[in-house]
Amino acid sequence: MSPLTAPKGRRAGLRQQIASEFTKMRSVRSTWVVLGTMIVISLGFAVLFPAIIANGWHDRSAAERVNFDPVSVTQFGIIFGQLVIAVFAVLFITPEFSSGSIRGTLAALPRRRNVLAAKAIVLGGATLVVTEILSFASFFLGRAILLAFGGQAVTGQLTLAEQIKATHAPVYAITTSGVAQAIFGGGLYLTLIALFALGMGFILRSTPGSIALFVALLLIIPGVLQALPRSISNAIQPKMPSNLGAAMTSVHQRTTDFGGQLLAPWPAAALMAAYCVVLLGLGLWLFSRRDA
Repeated sequence: MSPLTAPKGRRAGLRQQIASEFTKMRSVRSTWVVLGTMIVISLGFAVLFPAIIANGWHDRSAAERVNFDPVSVTQFGIIFGQLVIAVFAVLFITPEFSSGSIRGTLAALPRRRNVLAAKAIVLGGATLVVTEILSFASFFLGRAILLAFGGQAVTGQLTLAEQIKATHAPVYAITTSGVAQAIFGGGLYLTLIALFALGMGFILRSTPGSIALFVALLLIIPGVLQALPRSISNAIQPKMPSNLGAAMTSVHQRTTDFGGQLLAPWPAAALMAAYCVVLLGLGLWLFSRRDA
């Protein structure tokens, strides 16, 4: 019996649809390409950036030392991997619209909210498991590299003044306050990014359009906002998705790349989740009212 095959006289339900989506995810080559790419990016940056920072700590300015976060430096690969995750999430739905295969899915499962729910559950669950494993692996690998290249383990969080005066790059343990939360935040952020991009896919039904919009929101618009008065820019910048990710993976609150103070980790996660709810809700509304 195929995942979408229901008992005779009954239509497939959410459970069958979830099984079907999971089978699709395992069987397509893009899943394994994304997994391999995420492993290389996450662990590669977990080696590269900590090594560069720890080795050149003595040459870093006071401003650079203030902005150093012993956890987020190990999570750079996770943040850079958000585009890979977004493309994968978009491809989890848009090809079905372009090929027309979504009609077959709806013939077996006419409740469209179940189709979206199944995709969100499978995509979100798989992404959370993989990215949390990579997030914690990146931390332990990055921490080892920091220590190997001259970093110094500290027993607790340093104040900014202590960090500026430190003769070696400070290295936190996973038991340090806020560290485990920041590591978990890396995987959680990428999971929310996947759902964010899935919502775009349902709304636009176009692979190029969804990816272009995602890139604009994360990479282009934050730069464009710099043309606005600082009071407006600094109010908007911390609420942009990329800066929410920075907030979720930081032990210390820091300024964003373009200015403005980062939100605290949990408010940042809540706002990112709200973005996902809005996009998926709009996607469901349009999906329920448009022809397949």
